[in-house]
Amino acid sequence: MKVYSISKWAFYGICILIMTLPVSRQWKLLVNGSKTTGTVTDFTMVPRKTADGKAIIYYASKIEFMAGDRTYLAYGPRDYEYDSGRTLSILYNPENPSNCCVLAFSGFYLNNYLVLPLILLVLWAAFYLSFNKYVKQSPGKPAKRSGDNTGIFRRISHKVL
Repeated sequence: MKVYSISKWAFYGICILIMTLPVSRQWKLLVNGSKTTGTVTDFTMVPRKTADGKAIIYYASKIEFMAGDRTYLAYGPRDYEYDSGRTLSILYNPENPSNCCVLAFSGFYLNNYLVLPLILLVLWAAFYLSFNKYVKQSPGKPAKRSGDNTGIFRRISHKVL
C-alpha cells in the first residue's frame, strides 16, 4: 500500500491560496482599476434587495471619493464602522466608478465571501492532518511511526493469520 504525505510547505501554500479567494473576487479592479482616496462621511443604513427580491437593511460606512470630476459613493463592509473623516484607498473601474472596493484588509475580508474560504481552510486542515503520519518521539529513542507494523499490532496480526 502506498502511503501519501503532504509537506508542510505544500500545506502552507494551499492555505495561502485559499485565503486569497476573497481578494481574487476583485481581481479585475486590482489589475485594471484606478486608485484614489475616499473620505468616510458617516455610518448609515443601506437598503438592499436579495436575489429573491426581499428587502434587507444593514449598516455600513459611507465613503465619498472623486473619479474624474464627479463625486461617487462607496460603502464599506457590512456592519463595520470606520471613523468619520478617515481617508481610505479606493479601487474603482474607470469606465464605471460605481464598481469599486475599499483597498484594505477590512474591504476584502470583512464580508460574506469569507465564509467559503474558512470552510475550505477547515476541510483542508482536516485532510492534511488525516493523511500525514506524525512521529511520536521520546528523548534518546529513535522515532517510531504510528503506521509501522511493529509492536503489539504485528504480533496480533501473526496470530490471526
